[in-house]
Amino acid sequence: MTSSITHKAGWIIIDPWTILKDGFIQVESGKIENIGQGRVPMESGRLIDHGPGAIMPVMVNAHTHLDLSALKNRTICDDGFIGWVKSVIQHRNALPKDSLLSSASESIRDLLDTGTLFIGDISSLGITNQIFLDSELKGILFQEQIGLNGNLNGCAHITPFKKISVSGHAPHTTSPSLLTQIKQHTRQFGLPFSIHLAESQQEVDFLATGKGQWLDLLQDRGIDTSRWNLKSDSPVQYADTLELLDEKTIAVHLIHSSDNDFDILSEKGVNVCACPRSNMKLHGHLPQLSRMIDMGMQPCLGTDSLASNDSLSMFDEMKFTAEAFPDISPENILAMATVYGSVALGIGSIAGSLHPGKNASFLYVPLEANDSATLLEELIHEGHKKKVKLIHHDRS
Repeated sequence: MTSSITHKAGWIIIDPWTILKDGFIQVESGKIENIGQGRVPMESGRLIDHGPGAIMPVMVNAHTHLDLSALKNRTICDDGFIGWVKSVIQHRNALPKDSLLSSASESIRDLLDTGTLFIGDISSLGITNQIFLDSELKGILFQEQIGLNGNLNGCAHITPFKKISVSGHAPHTTSPSLLTQIKQHTRQFGLPFSIHLAESQQEVDFLATGKGQWLDLLQDRGIDTSRWNLKSDSPVQYADTLELLDEKTIAVHLIHSSDNDFDILSEKGVNVCACPRSNMKLHGHLPQLSRMIDMGMQPCLGTDSLASNDSLSMFDEMKFTAEAFPDISPENILAMATVYGSVALGIGSIAGSLHPGKNASFLYVPLEANDSATLLEELIHEGHKKKVKLIHHDRS
């Protein structure tokens, strides 16, 4: 008797560049065993025919903040970046822990319902660790450090699919000595390191002069920056001088970056994560995604938090990105939400595509098309309207 299960559909999207019509996926012991096209082999075990739509990789949300979910529709997004930061602090501090946890749990359900299984979650309060570990979500929870002193305990490989790491919030909020310690700590454990970088003009100005509105905010919060030795040409160059940049670093946002910055990031093999909807809502600016791709970079996508976005759906993020950057191909848009995100989180060997040997988790999306090009267009622009089905064999 065979224990394998075969999933059949009108289309199999193995990865954004490899699509089979009338295909099937054979699953054995929680892993993809084989992928084929046409007639399903007699010895394929139990057969599940999902219909004429597409089976595709699960979504990877490489940057979000579950512990800010309760702030949806509460923060002020049209009063500048510092105004938004102040409103986040005010509303977050005013809400009880139970409300924060309840909203985070609801966000986890929404992520799964909209096809996201792998996340890079930034936890600044340290209260969402257990609900992440207890959930079906996989990926990495980053314990975020701000200010002068941090807690570097807790890094761990909980399961092959769930890890806890630490991250520095940003170069304008976390002391250089602490950022260096955090990066060294993640290197020791072989874990990814995440940092918000080049997100706002206030950040750029502060790192260049050590002065300005951002300094006032830090001083109000009791953070002494007198020994930070700033005056850097750019946030990316500043991070480079602190030796924060390598192939296990995820640099998030990069709205205010130049070709020289992109050269540095490319040379160091840094993973870049963009959050276009959040960037537009909060800053009125977008990162130079087209330029990044032209320079050989492979940016991934995140939603950021509900404090600066309307949803955590990666289908919503893909649609917005495709409309904002019409010169970027549907293949690249889909890759940003799957392949590139899995690489950034260090899980490319188990997620991001449907090649044999990878984790047997995938989506069925009820779309119909006559050719693969139309299929991708429909997936990117209309997928957010569809009720996706998460097919999840390995729940470890």
